Amino acid sequence: MLPRKRNISTLLTLLLFIKPSEQYGSGAPPKACVDQLPRHESIQPQTSVPPYIIMTAASQVRQGDKLNVTIGSPVGASVPIGGFILQARQIQNPDTIVGKFVSVPDPMKEHIITCNADNDTVTHSSPADKPAMTFQWEAPTDFLGGVEFRATVAQSYATFWKNIESSLVEVVTPDTVITTTAPITTTQRSTQAPPVIMENKPKQAATPKDVIYNGCADTKLCFGVPQNCIDKGDCIAIVAVFVAGDIYTFEVQGTGNPRYVAAALSSDTKMGDDSAMECVRNDNGRINLYTSWTYPKAEPYVKRSDSPQEIVQLIESSNIDGKLYCKFTRDAVSTVNGVTFDLPSNMYNLMVVSGDSMKDVDRVGFHSLAYEATATPLSLASVGAAAGASKVLIKLHGSFMLIAWIGAASLGILLARYFKQTWVGKQLGGKDIWFAYHRIFMCTTWLLTIVGFILILVEVGGWQSTSPNPHAITGIITVVLCFIQPIGAYFRPHPGTKNRSIFNWLHWLVGNSAHILGIVTIFFAVELKKAELPSFSTYILAAFVVFHVVMHLVLSLAACVSDGRISNGRVNTFPLKDMLGQTRQATQIDRSSDAPFSGFRRILLGVYSPIIVLFVIVMICLVAIPSIAEAYDSILGS
Repeated sequence: MLPRKRNISTLLTLLLFIKPSEQYGSGAPPKACVDQLPRHESIQPQTSVPPYIIMTAASQVRQGDKLNVTIGSPVGASVPIGGFILQARQIQNPDTIVGKFVSVPDPMKEHIITCNADNDTVTHSSPADKPAMTFQWEAPTDFLGGVEFRATVAQSYATFWKNIESSLVEVVTPDTVITTTAPITTTQRSTQAPPVIMENKPKQAATPKDVIYNGCADTKLCFGVPQNCIDKGDCIAIVAVFVAGDIYTFEVQGTGNPRYVAAALSSDTKMGDDSAMECVRNDNGRINLYTSWTYPKAEPYVKRSDSPQEIVQLIESSNIDGKLYCKFTRDAVSTVNGVTFDLPSNMYNLMVVSGDSMKDVDRVGFHSLAYEATATPLSLASVGAAAGASKVLIKLHGSFMLIAWIGAASLGILLARYFKQTWVGKQLGGKDIWFAYHRIFMCTTWLLTIVGFILILVEVGGWQSTSPNPHAITGIITVVLCFIQPIGAYFRPHPGTKNRSIFNWLHWLVGNSAHILGIVTIFFAVELKKAELPSFSTYILAAFVVFHVVMHLVLSLAACVSDGRISNGRVNTFPLKDMLGQTRQATQIDRSSDAPFSGFRRILLGVYSPIIVLFVIVMICLVAIPSIAEAYDSILGS
């Protein structure tokens, strides 16, 4: 009897050391709903590149519509699938499962289960090898924004890959026009018919406004860029605020495929010492909401670490057709960098900005697409479209610089270079005609440049150059050269003296450098969003440059031909001849009569002057009347 008792005791001992093992050959366990781990004892997922991919039939799907989703191998591979679990997850909240699956290709091998909501997950029905599979997923009717399909796929019991993700899919409103709906066919077992593709859009179909514009007239405060864009629903960037009791709901949207669009609460119309709220599209396609504190005219300009992130709560977001959108709430009272923002009690200037780049991971880049602030502080509980800050100083600055450098400077330089031997014997104010008008034009250039420079300093609140556009740099160099030019002219040596040729060269070099830089600076201004100039302004400026250069070439050619008609030893003074030394200059200049071809030069001047004035008038109209640019953009859009 003792051996038998010993065997029973040994068997009981062995049973105590046996660990229970769960096998899930008929589908993923309930615990896998959250982390998608198959619970294969202590086996960890593979870290190599998975031999599987998830493909979707389209990058957009309307609320309530169905979408084909395929799990398979990359093109050229044929790796069988053992087990799997597949779900649609929100981009903003990756732990949230959305939508539901409505069909599977083979119910004997795959089936639909419920994790958080009805039919929100598909998994395998047997561990047998399976080829690529296409499932049909239905988008939720109560969600807008980005989703991605995420799966864990097992090749065998001990070999599986976790977090296999599809590309971003946007859930859009039912009235959104979707043109890329052709499904990706990866298996012949799908019984779903391909969707019909409309080859032609309905004619004259009215494009519905984006959801952010709803209520701008009567239920919420809206502010957009450019002016008057809210009524038309075509803002480059817009912020809207809806107040219900003590809940402040913000919406921001930027167009043109921005990397970020942001709104800020400010005590003035200038950037700096403001509480900003940033809707940011990251490199992986996810959209995140941040808060930042802005600094005036000094690095780091914006800093997230100086602003609490918990004062805002993201509700929904999307990035559809190049339109970045975020909806979020903000605490009614919050403290940022020592400043208390009491939204119910105080009024604030609203700012809206957007840009196409990031400075680094934690900082947005320059507001290259839009920047605007409301004209006055507003109660956020007010409703209607807010007006932007006055742009009178910007428009005056632009107009003065156009008159100065396209108009006055061009005429003044032309007279000094080609008309010294024209109107000989006639004077204005005791000076030769050419010199009198040259001085009038150049003094006008100097005065308008200095005044325009002061105006823009007042507008921006001092010197700052955060923009990658070199307009500010070339502009300040132009102002410096312009400022010193008349000072040098005041101390010019008399003709025939020793240092006269040195002065001539310096005066010529500084004047022409300032003129060229002035024109280049105007070209750079076309790209500035604050200038609100249409893109075709560049062609108008290019036409001016071509016309200006051609006239100089023709007048220079006339000067050369005139030099060939020397008689009685007389040589006339033409371009660059005054740069010569005193001896040669004294023997070669004869100012007793007009040089040859003077009449021809006067005709050219009569053609040049009104055309230059016309260029100036056209450009000033584009600067001062933004509706011209808006009309041009609307024509392009239609």
